Amino acid sequence: MADHPQVRWALVVLSFGSGATDAFAFLALGGVFTANMTGNLVLAGLVGRPEYLDTLLTATLAVVAFVAAMYVGFRWTRTASPRPLLAAVGVVQAVVLALWIAVDGSAGLALTCTMITLSAIAMGWHTVLGRRMSSRAGLTTTFVTGTLTSVMQDLAEGRREAQPLRLVSIAALVLGSFAGALVLLGLPRIGPVLPVVAAIAAWLLLRRAGAPRAEE
Repeated sequence: MADHPQVRWALVVLSFGSGATDAFAFLALGGVFTANMTGNLVLAGLVGRPEYLDTLLTATLAVVAFVAAMYVGFRWTRTASPRPLLAAVGVVQAVVLALWIAVDGSAGLALTCTMITLSAIAMGWHTVLGRRMSSRAGLTTTFVTGTLTSVMQDLAEGRREAQPLRLVSIAALVLGSFAGALVLLGLPRIGPVLPVVAAIAAWLLLRRAGAPRAEE
């Protein structure tokens, strides 16, 4: 699928949305990630930090929701177009935005846990979409370690075809986190708006591409 220009752009947009999502989660939802599960596993082990038990709870919720969402997403897209799953990502991100606006940026622990869980579900599905849509390009839209590994492996083995997409995707994730932080600084009431915009934009790009069926 990644050979189609619109699909490549959709992957870049999804990476941007993941960066924005993690920026919002880390800065506004108690210092955990909803896309970067490696970071959450490390945070869960950092005993002695201030409010460690809250961090342990929210990081664990994020990991469980992310993993469960990936399982559901991979089952969902075994033989189906990824576009309905991407639409579901947009809906879940919109719910997070609506909850954030409703509490005007001052959520208690219960609602924070709810938003973390929903955001992690969306990011688990993001990861599924990245794997399905990038085919064998070795690209992930929610974390860069796997993509960097693919970049360096292909450089070492003399393969170049997927490198531009991977590098642009990494840059988009960093730019997304920067943009997400800026939105929180300048327009905190709509802090998680960029992930919603990114999901809609990626869905429209897939629609233009005709949303080929997922590759197994």
